[in-house]
Amino acid sequence: MNVHRNFLTAVLFCTGLGVGAAGAADNSWLFQKGFFGTPSQGKPEVTIKVSGATGNIWVDHFATAKIENDKGANFLWRFDGTTGVSNFPLKTIAPRGFDAGSTQVIVMHPSQHLSP
Repeated sequence: MNVHRNFLTAVLFCTGLGVGAAGAADNSWLFQKGFFGTPSQGKPEVTIKVSGATGNIWVDHFATAKIENDKGANFLWRFDGTTGVSNFPLKTIAPRGFDAGSTQVIVMHPSQHLSP
């Protein structure tokens, strides 16, 4: 029960309910478990440009994206997270030195896609 509660607390924190303190949290164990996806070396399907004023970015689950900031830094990320964590601060996955501002990542899972 305690493990379940700790996991749920961490997931809720990472989904934006604790956004105010997100910078101070150590999410490294979630990162290592692949909860937010994985770094990629492949060809990106999309390039997403962010700046300090960017609020949210939306990406499809399993998409590979090149994330670029207005200072010229970039990184590739595969949004293949292992759980339902679908809303988290970009700075959680950004490499050291990448200015992600307060941008939130929203991962659209297949069940959330709208049909035509």
